[in-house]
Amino acid sequence: MSNESTLIKIEAPVVERVTNQNLLLGKPIPAIDRLKLFSPDEYEVFIQEWLYGYLNTKYERVRRSGGAGDKGRDVIAFIKYSKDNNELIWDNYQCKHYDKPLMPSNIWVELGKLCFYTFRKDFTIPNKYMFVAPQGVGSSLGDLLENPDQLKNGLIKNWDKYCKEAITKEKEIKLEGSFNQYVKKFDFSIVGYMEPLEIIEQHQQTRYHIPRFGGGLSKARPISIVTPTEIKDREMNYVNKLFKAYSDHTKEQINTLEKLNDHSTLINHFHRQREHFYLADSLHKFERDTLPDGTNAFNELKDEIFGGIIDIVESTFKDGLEKVKKVTQEARKIEITSNLLVSVLKSDDRSGICHHLANEDKIDWV
Repeated sequence: MSNESTLIKIEAPVVERVTNQNLLLGKPIPAIDRLKLFSPDEYEVFIQEWLYGYLNTKYERVRRSGGAGDKGRDVIAFIKYSKDNNELIWDNYQCKHYDKPLMPSNIWVELGKLCFYTFRKDFTIPNKYMFVAPQGVGSSLGDLLENPDQLKNGLIKNWDKYCKEAITKEKEIKLEGSFNQYVKKFDFSIVGYMEPLEIIEQHQQTRYHIPRFGGGLSKARPISIVTPTEIKDREMNYVNKLFKAYSDHTKEQINTLEKLNDHSTLINHFHRQREHFYLADSLHKFERDTLPDGTNAFNELKDEIFGGIIDIVESTFKDGLEKVKKVTQEARKIEITSNLLVSVLKSDDRSGICHHLANEDKIDWV
C-alpha cells in the first residue's frame, strides 16, 4: 500500500443549484452536443426548422432541392429573385449528415457538380456555397476552405477518383479542354462552411428551438401592454357580462360606461379587468410568436384555469360582482407547473383568462 502521505483525501463535490427539472430529467444536454446525436431523420427535421424559421426571414425566397438530380444544390436561398435567371443572386447551403466532422473526401464531388453545372449554365454561380454539418468540418478541410487556391488544387488532384464518374450517371466528366480551363479559373473563395454553433444560434431565433432542445422560454415577453381606450367588438361579450354583474350588485341597470362612471369603485374595477383581459391576450400572442403552430399552450392553460374555477363559478353568491371577485381570486391560486408558458405567466394573466372564458361563453357571472 502507498505511503499515507501520498494519498489524497476525497473532498465533497460542489453541487450546482438543483432545480425541479434537474431532479426529474437530469442535467440538460447543451444543444451543440445534442445536435451531434441526431439521427439522419432528426437532422433533416432540424434543418427544415432552421430553413423555415430563420432563413425564410433573411432571404427573398428559400427553396430546397428534391432528392436525386439536385445537381449539387441542396438549399437555394435567393438574395435577389427574378424569373430572368440572369438576374438571380443566390446562396447555396449544402447540408451533410455525417457522424464525424467533414473531410475533404466528403466534398470533392459536390464541388465538382458546382463547377460542371455552372460551366454547362444549368444555373448561375452562387454568391456563397456553404457546407452545413452537425459535426462541423475537420481541421484538414477547414484549412483548405481558408485557402481557395489549395482547395482548387485539391479538387483537380482528386477529380478522377471522386468526381469523374460520380457527377452524373449519364457519362464520365473528364477534366479536360475548356472545362479544365473553367475549373482553373473558378473562384473558390465563395466556398465556406457554417459552424454548428452558428446554426444553433440561428435556430434559437425560431419558434422551434424550445420544443427541439428544451431549456425554457429564452425570449423575453413584452412588459408594457396597451389597453385600447375604446371597447372593441370582440370584447363585448365579457364586457356585457361584467355590466350584468355590476347591475346585480347595485340593483340598478348598468349597461354603458356612462352609467358605470357614476360608481368610482366599479369603474376602477372594470378598467383593471380589461387590462387583465389584454394581458392574457398578449400571452396568447407571445405563444404564437415563440412556439410552433399546434403547441396549444395557451388553450391548455385556459382549460387548466377553467378546471380550477368551475366549482366556484357554480357556487351561490349574494351577487354577480362577488362571484367575479371570488373566481378571479381563485384563479390566482391555482398551481400551474407543467404548462410551457409557466415561466412567463403573471397573476393578472389568470384573471384575464377568466374573462377570456366568459367571452367564449364558458362561464357567466349572473
